Amino acid sequence: VDASLWHVVLDKLHRDDLLCEWNQNAYEAARRLESESKTPDAPSIADAGLDREYLLQLMEVACVKSTIDQNIELVRKEARRRELAEIGNTLAEGARKGGEPEALIEEAEQRIQAMDERDCGQLLNGLEIASSFYDFRDEINGRLVKTGLAAIDNTLGGGMLPGGFYILAARPGCGKTALALQIADNVAERGGAVLFVSLEMDVSQLQARRLSRRTGISSTRLLLDERLSAEEWRQVQAANVELSHLPLYANGKAGCTVLDVRSMARKVKGLSLIVVDYLGLLRPERSRSSRYEEITAISNSLKTLARSLKVPVLCLAQLNRASEQRVDKKPGLADLRDSGAIEQDADAVLLMHRPDMYDDEAERGDLVFVSTQIAKDRHAGTASF
Repeated sequence: VDASLWHVVLDKLHRDDLLCEWNQNAYEAARRLESESKTPDAPSIADAGLDREYLLQLMEVACVKSTIDQNIELVRKEARRRELAEIGNTLAEGARKGGEPEALIEEAEQRIQAMDERDCGQLLNGLEIASSFYDFRDEINGRLVKTGLAAIDNTLGGGMLPGGFYILAARPGCGKTALALQIADNVAERGGAVLFVSLEMDVSQLQARRLSRRTGISSTRLLLDERLSAEEWRQVQAANVELSHLPLYANGKAGCTVLDVRSMARKVKGLSLIVVDYLGLLRPERSRSSRYEEITAISNSLKTLARSLKVPVLCLAQLNRASEQRVDKKPGLADLRDSGAIEQDADAVLLMHRPDMYDDEAERGDLVFVSTQIAKDRHAGTASF
């Protein structure tokens, strides 16, 4: 009846919001005409293949300009109710057929998230854009997760953002796990619960690393040396008691998928941080044609996990051998192994470098110099320290 109102419908409704196939066809015809800079009036839509008799019936009940927003909202609500009912039916059917609960929950969450993202093309006006700034400030106020390392926190703008995806990468043996454990303990000591997903070593080895940092006794001696002195054992026992009271949780099984990480994270009350050690050992949910595609999917899933749980995810990653071919041996973003998606998905990338690993004359001992570089930071600055 009023072709000028089509732009309102196309901006605020999605094709899938409409139940009737004929209505979907009318919507598609109007969108196609608009894309061709043509007016989607009744004759044009009829010429596009819509049944003329049905079109006349629609025109008899068409809303006017003053009520179009109200009617669009009614259509959207009904569409969401239908989809929620379908999700419920899918859950019920999957449960009756013996489906894995975690997989059913994951599918339901993905569909609900897709419903929320359907409005991603909606145009925001200046007031809405301005309000989003205050909403973001209110959301993160007091919720930045501090690593406890001043140089890193200052560079990140105060700490890790809730929902942020952070990569800590280095060559093997540089101390990624040691740094990640230190950050995890720092967060836990401040009262924030931490989920530490270790895919490379078991919890006894992790605990030895934590005890070593507190007692100054090497983790190798803690695990293997039978000749610890009485004083050393006293220190170990005291440190173990202290660590046992911190809200740090770890995975009980070796092989994990991102879905497993999500399932464990839901069980942790007051979760403040998830640490994954490391990305390359996470199992894909399903096999893909290449390792590149698998790592890309895992990286995307971890970013989605951080956003959905609204906690930072700190994920360790390996660097390829390219940096070892350079004179200074310092790593760069291009050295991230297996997929460029890791760099793209991350809110920040921290690169670690140990010069003594490449210097035959350097003295090796329990204390080594480790250079850390924040090579990418979407929200603040970069630095080396």
